Amino acid sequence: MARPTNVQRNLDKLPEFSDKNYSIVGLVFAVLISLSGVFFIYAVISTGSLKFSANWNMFDSILMWPLYIIGLIVMFANWNLFSFSFDTYEKTTYEDGRVEVKRNWDIMEWMLGHIIFPFFGRFFLVPIMVAAIIYYPLMCIIHLVGSIFPYILSLIVICIIVVSWKFTSWFHFRYHSILIVLVGIFFTATFVIGGYIIADPGPSTVGQLIPNTPRSPSGNGQPTPTPKPTPDDEGVPGEDPSDGNNTPNEFDDPANPTYYGGGGGIPCDGLLGALPYGTTEYEGDMAGFPIEFVITRDKETKDLTAVYKNIKYGTTMDLKGEPVSDESCDVKFIGKDKNQEWTFILSGTVKEITGKAQSNDGKDLKVTLYNKETLENEFD
Repeated sequence: MARPTNVQRNLDKLPEFSDKNYSIVGLVFAVLISLSGVFFIYAVISTGSLKFSANWNMFDSILMWPLYIIGLIVMFANWNLFSFSFDTYEKTTYEDGRVEVKRNWDIMEWMLGHIIFPFFGRFFLVPIMVAAIIYYPLMCIIHLVGSIFPYILSLIVICIIVVSWKFTSWFHFRYHSILIVLVGIFFTATFVIGGYIIADPGPSTVGQLIPNTPRSPSGNGQPTPTPKPTPDDEGVPGEDPSDGNNTPNEFDDPANPTYYGGGGGIPCDGLLGALPYGTTEYEGDMAGFPIEFVITRDKETKDLTAVYKNIKYGTTMDLKGEPVSDESCDVKFIGKDKNQEWTFILSGTVKEITGKAQSNDGKDLKVTLYNKETLENEFD
């Protein structure tokens, strides 16, 4: 008879429960898996954070260029199926009633029919059509799966819970006690940790929170008003009081700063030029979710920052503001929440702001904000 190996000896030392103890251990872990699974299902369905939607703008999707390349491959593989060349003809009617049709050999007409339009059709029109044929059915599937994904995940968890209660009656082998302990610990820990992360009971902050107070000594929650200059202070109309070189100041009026774009000579009339110094509070919604948006403009450093807060879930996110481009008067706020990077592109006036919020995973949500002080005054 062969001598037992060291591995066999170690396995023999492992506890092997009797049928009664095995049932008790299975019952304990079935209860743990059930409780943690119910908590996970509640977190998934109540928050809805695992839902995802499709990006219906194909030209704004990361799949655009891969699908465009596929379209080019299809076009080259079926070159003879696509013909975009055409000729133009001239029709001449003579006095005796004869009609003569001749091909037009004008160089511009020939280039349009045999070079420009075929090039456009083969290298733009056909690849875009192929990309759209692939992209939009795929987005329909993603939209459908994304809307019911929490329920699919919940159904899988329910199946795991059912199997955990049937484990002791379905599985009987020598080391079943070890397996049920390992499986029970794994699923219990997974459901508890996953549910806690999804539920996110505390506010999720990124970086240092910006205080929701104005950067002024007034302390009344509003930016310090700047007194209107007197005629003596205003100087001669049309004269630049700065240094006489007719170079506009970047921010002339502290209460209503004027931003000059990358060109340097044309003031912006949009949101970037309308935002005052200090802190301005907004409230509104993002894709139907109530939010708060607090914008702070520092008079000394000219920094533009904001704090986003989701009213329903209590999550906050710090944002850094900058112009969308050198010539644009719109504002772009950039921040990060967990593993998602968000970009808010906003325009409008100091009273009402509209725009969109985009994430690095393809979300494109509509944003509408209203000045909180203006709303309160209207209700008063």
